[in-house]
Amino acid sequence: MMMKKRLEIDSSLLHEVVERLATAAGIDPDSLEMSRIRWTIELRCRHLHLHSANEYLERLRSSKDELDELIDALVIQETRFFRDTAVFEQIRHWAVKAQAAAQRPLRILSAPCSTGQEAYSLAAVLRLAGIAAEDFRIDAFDISRAALATAARGVYADGALQHVPAELQRSCGVLRDHHWHIHEELRGTIRFERRNLAVEGALDTDAGYHLILCRNLFIYLNAEARAALADSLSRALLPGGLLIVGAGDRIAEVNARFVPVKPAAGFGFVHRTHAAARSGTRRAHVPAASVRVARVQPAAPVADNVAPESPAIGFYKRAMEYKERGNLRQAERRCRQALYLAPGYLPALELLLCLWQVHPNARLRRALSARILRVRGDVEALAALTPLGEEA
Repeated sequence: MMMKKRLEIDSSLLHEVVERLATAAGIDPDSLEMSRIRWTIELRCRHLHLHSANEYLERLRSSKDELDELIDALVIQETRFFRDTAVFEQIRHWAVKAQAAAQRPLRILSAPCSTGQEAYSLAAVLRLAGIAAEDFRIDAFDISRAALATAARGVYADGALQHVPAELQRSCGVLRDHHWHIHEELRGTIRFERRNLAVEGALDTDAGYHLILCRNLFIYLNAEARAALADSLSRALLPGGLLIVGAGDRIAEVNARFVPVKPAAGFGFVHRTHAAARSGTRRAHVPAASVRVARVQPAAPVADNVAPESPAIGFYKRAMEYKERGNLRQAERRCRQALYLAPGYLPALELLLCLWQVHPNARLRRALSARILRVRGDVEALAALTPLGEEA
């Protein structure tokens, strides 16, 4: 059988395609693999019966639908039910407190929602926390039309929930004909909608969320899109509301508007103004002598000690991709490479700690936690972690 001839795609054409992706979806060119873009263009040419890459570029220039198809093909849609156990355990505790405070109806955002597993997991956790379906509403936004179509169907292969306990499986749906069918009650609590989160004001019509999950999106965006997204999230989150981001989303744009909250400091954040108000109230009742580790000095912010063009950022992005694919060994290797180049790079430190959740050496985990706290400049938390007389 004859092999199909490879399409000739020159670098100038690739550059224009990447620029169009950056403009339309805020995608950081460094997060894209050129080999994957080449392969996708070849697939689209075959699908459209085009004979050259130049023909495809003309189609792309003249058709917004084709640009949407290309974005659908290239955006990463890695997700799963109840991804990161600690996150959903924290959400369950948060939901119980919110219910006790009579905050209803709760408004929640999952963005990007990908193929819907996160949004359905949220709905299931809220129901398990005792919150009635009519007392919460979930908005689920994504830029991918194909992903949203899958999410709206609410039907997943039988292996989609095999990694979660039976109680969580039953809370999500029923297994029928080798597929999980999400409960209609849960589906009725969620609104799926196409939304480009990389543009300014993407959430302006939907402000007032008590909880926002925006995980592992910042790392794929360029600087302009990151700033626009951080600003949108800041305006959309209610004062005192909880923002949950991915392990790699501790970036300057997030740190400028939000601060981590305990015990979910690795992924949970509140507005800086809200945290400052609460902190000021606490300090009025805490004697200064209670801060025991005065020798620890806050580290410089990540934005100041890691240049935007540093190869460490590239290694970190590869680590995140490996983690999403479940290849934890390669993820740890890329993390170590990033930290060799930039020992104080906070996102890589936090991702490594996430990968070490089941590490058999508790002392190593504690030392890494202390290192992260030093980089953050969190003196009080470091004092609580490190016993008196013991160096972190």
